Amino acid sequence: MKDPDYDQTESVFRRVNRVVWVVTAADQSRRGGLVATWVSQASLDRRRPVVLAGIAPNHFTSELIDTSGAFALHLISKDQISHAWNFAIGSGRVRDKLAGLQTNTATTGSPILRDCLAWLDCRVFARLNCGDRIFYWADVVASGDIGNGQPLTEQQLMAAATDEQKRQLLADRDADIQLQRPLHELWRSNLPDNLRPVSPFSDNRVD
Repeated sequence: MKDPDYDQTESVFRRVNRVVWVVTAADQSRRGGLVATWVSQASLDRRRPVVLAGIAPNHFTSELIDTSGAFALHLISKDQISHAWNFAIGSGRVRDKLAGLQTNTATTGSPILRDCLAWLDCRVFARLNCGDRIFYWADVVASGDIGNGQPLTEQQLMAAATDEQKRQLLADRDADIQLQRPLHELWRSNLPDNLRPVSPFSDNRVD
């Protein structure tokens, strides 16, 4: 099969201006966080709000989520962009990304930034490791809508980046890809039957 035009494909994805989320988590003795854009609402039921977050397995934050079973999500404004750079660059294994920031907790014990637009406190109830990403389904158990303005987006973040910040982001991304690509390929080569595509003649779905 012919390879797709990778530049063309990337240009399509770049048309999607995803919201930047700051994800934080903590266990009894450690805390950390990162920036994620693979976050979405996963339920239409307002009485059972659910989110789905995809986190790379080599990141410190995924380790904290696994040990605590919880995480917090934050929307930030363009005026709070320093939070994005703080959590996007470097590893929580090397430095405490929450040092000097005002935080509190709600229900799960995950750190919640006081300086943000809004936050969700989330408790994980399902987990799927896909090699290059661990997908967490989580109940929203507490929330706060505390700021004014619009959420920071990926395009705004990159437009405001310095050359050095862009270099660091690209270096981190390329390093992640080198680690994650073989993990994803291994997962795909051993895909369990319940995740394989369903034959169009084998079910009774109604559209």
